[in-house]
Amino acid sequence: MLLNQIHFYDTGYVMFTENENLVSPISVVYYESYKDQDNLTSKLQSHQEKIQCITSAKGWYKKSIPFGEAQFPEVNDYADGTDTLAFLSAL
Repeated sequence: MLLNQIHFYDTGYVMFTENENLVSPISVVYYESYKDQDNLTSKLQSHQEKIQCITSAKGWYKKSIPFGEAQFPEVNDYADGTDTLAFLSAL
């Protein structure tokens, strides 16, 4: 990023840089700013098939998970919205 003159924040463990791509390199977090909630909703809907999980502060955004809880799923939380047992039973 230094060589390419891309602005970033370095925490010593992970780097943050503004980027619209969904996938980032290891140890890099991409973030975006939004004009308003409608702009955010539009962006999320356009990438709906590629997003597995949305986190937000205290889970304020609809169908989101509070920060820190994304890696602790509940019994009724299904990967990609698919009930695994129902899927397996239908095979």
